[in-house]
Amino acid sequence: MKRVLVALTMAFALCFAMLPTGANAGAYATPFSVAITYQNVGTGPATINFSFFAENSGTPITIPGAALAAGASTSLNVGTAITSGSFKGSAVLSSDQPVIATIVQFNTGIRNRLLSNGFGSADGASSVLIATVLKNQFDNTTVFSVQNTESAAVNVKVEYFATGATTPTHTETANNLPAGAAKYFDSGAIGGLPNGFNGSARVTATLSSDGTTAAKVVATVNELQVSGSAGSSFEGAPQSGNKVFMPSALCNFAGVFNTAYAVQNADASNPVSFQVRYKVTGGSDVVDGPFNVPAGGKQSVQGCAKMPQGSTGSAIIERTSAAGSLVAVGKVFGGNISSAFIGVIEGQGSAKVAVPYVRWSPDSTYNNGSRQRANIAIQNIGGTDATNVKVQYIDRDGVVKGTHTLGTIAAGAKISSSPALGSALDSCGRFGEYGGGANCLGDQFGGGAIITADAGAQLAVVVRISTGNPTLAGEDYTGVNVQ
Repeated sequence: MKRVLVALTMAFALCFAMLPTGANAGAYATPFSVAITYQNVGTGPATINFSFFAENSGTPITIPGAALAAGASTSLNVGTAITSGSFKGSAVLSSDQPVIATIVQFNTGIRNRLLSNGFGSADGASSVLIATVLKNQFDNTTVFSVQNTESAAVNVKVEYFATGATTPTHTETANNLPAGAAKYFDSGAIGGLPNGFNGSARVTATLSSDGTTAAKVVATVNELQVSGSAGSSFEGAPQSGNKVFMPSALCNFAGVFNTAYAVQNADASNPVSFQVRYKVTGGSDVVDGPFNVPAGGKQSVQGCAKMPQGSTGSAIIERTSAAGSLVAVGKVFGGNISSAFIGVIEGQGSAKVAVPYVRWSPDSTYNNGSRQRANIAIQNIGGTDATNVKVQYIDRDGVVKGTHTLGTIAAGAKISSSPALGSALDSCGRFGEYGGGANCLGDQFGGGAIITADAGAQLAVVVRISTGNPTLAGEDYTGVNVQ
């Protein structure tokens, strides 16, 4: 019985949409296929079971368990696992070892893969924040799913706040959402939101049995181009803080790459003021702000407003007022990159961080767009140096294929890594890809990494998965803390 309870506490909630693939004019109108890439971060072999729930349904579709060695990463193609036609819903992974997971959404008509993380069973919250919501604004529309992590039905309320507004523009509800199930909210289909809406959202939940007891949910967000062929994905934020750390900050880096941050005030009652401190690689800190945001509202901040042209680095979003609390989403754009990642709250870093989806392809298959590469940004979000930092690249069988020794990272600074820098490539110049014979074009995949430092370190990690065709395209996801 103890072992079963551990398995249940390690269940992972995943929100996603999965439909048959097909090219469309824009990402917003495109159905996606989904792969769940997952990693065993425990100390022994894991048996992992999958339960899928159609939208608003509490009846699971169960997939038999799969064995996975300690440290290993592999993936499940949902379209192969569920053969009953189109599917839209959520999933739960349960295991006798701790596991983490990243959701990969893809379509041959979309230039990048959309990436976001699953959630541990303890990650749910009664209030979840969506730092940016758009309706046909900047050629993007937002679709997000809310999943019930309780064992009983819940009622969900979503309040949409326009930028600068102190009261909701619109409120949506969904009652009696079954355990494990998800409800999708499509801003493009909500008549109560005006066309061109630019804002944020707050999701709250209560138990359906009484309508008042707080209940826990999680949320996953897709931001999709209406006419363009790109999108991005990130997680709803269950926590907020006085500081938010962003491992990626860019201003026309390599002539094309830039960052912007969507910063939301998590406080439902008080306004907040904040500033953004950029830690410029090889240069001095620069500060933008202060900015003032009403309760529940958001503020967008452009990296090039203060960072030097051609620079790269990291950023710290810092509260400057006495009240208020912050969450933030980072966006990378330019050069066909369309990426989003959630910032890491102060104190939420770790001396051990895992990333389940790492690939490295040689030039021939990377440049023609048939395979991917992963580059890892590691930021020290602690107040002192992080020492003995290293990245172990681990294949689908749990074998360490290479180690990148990074040494010391100063407080607030970042260092980058990749399987190539970690000497983890096979004779074909690949990592995370297997088979293919003489042409080295494999049809089997799986590989991840574990980043460690000396005890007490506070690391935050962002991974970019990119392809090189027709021009560089990519998307980011965040590393997951390992206890």
